[in-house]
Amino acid sequence: MKTQNNNSIGEELANTDDMSRQWPKLDLLLYLEFPTLARNNLCDFYWKNQNTITLTEIFELVISSKEDPRPGYLISKMLDVRCIGKKAFLTVVNSMTEVDFGKKCTLIWQQKYAKFIDASRVKGNRKYCWSVPITDEEKRLLSQAK
Repeated sequence: MKTQNNNSIGEELANTDDMSRQWPKLDLLLYLEFPTLARNNLCDFYWKNQNTITLTEIFELVISSKEDPRPGYLISKMLDVRCIGKKAFLTVVNSMTEVDFGKKCTLIWQQKYAKFIDASRVKGNRKYCWSVPITDEEKRLLSQAK
């Protein structure tokens, strides 16, 4: 659901190519096609007192740089938030793989996406947190959508 206004954000993202630039949080999350419930709950949980967010914050939220000690586990901080599960996570990963963030930023996202492809399970950031499998079929469907 990329609207005309969102297309201008897309052009700006590609042209700016800056991980630390501040973006209006709702506009950026809408452009990246975060599901409505996920978008609202993430804004309340992580960014309640701020109007802007960076690509660094978004990338870390979706696929964390933090490593789980168990092989094959991927950490996604967005799974710590109420009413966000595997379906929302996969939707966001899929939509973000189609975005042109600019040369540098797209390269960073591709590195995170490679972690996703190598993972067999995804979990939240909390120490005692549930995890769900990421099937090869789900990965294949995402790579076909690219």
